[in-house]
Amino acid sequence: MAELTSAALNIIRQYAALLETIEEGLDYVEASFSDPQRMHADVLLSDVLLALGKIGETNVYLEQLFAEENDFVRHLERFVDVLDAAAALDGQFSDAAAKERIVCGRLSPAFQAWKAAVSGRLRRYVVQ
Repeated sequence: MAELTSAALNIIRQYAALLETIEEGLDYVEASFSDPQRMHADVLLSDVLLALGKIGETNVYLEQLFAEENDFVRHLERFVDVLDAAAALDGQFSDAAAKERIVCGRLSPAFQAWKAAVSGRLRRYVVQ
């Protein structure tokens, strides 16, 4: 386990919390496709996409911080799969069927799989 500064631990905790928030946001957006009562899903989806960008930026820092943990770095690098799925939404916001297909069929599953792999390795730093 890497020896981390309090600033690094704080970043990791915020990062882990953002992962949870993104997951909740994607769950809400997915549910909004079948529940018209759920309003503002497009705004939330836009926020999720912005948050994914922040995760990508932070991954660069984490890859440096954990450079000696090759397995963990490989998991962080797999975030490109999530970004590729998110990129498929470009130009699709006005097409509800395409948006649902991309969010439910690509983006959310890619994020869930990636988050599961990364969260397990972060847990030891978050729960201290």
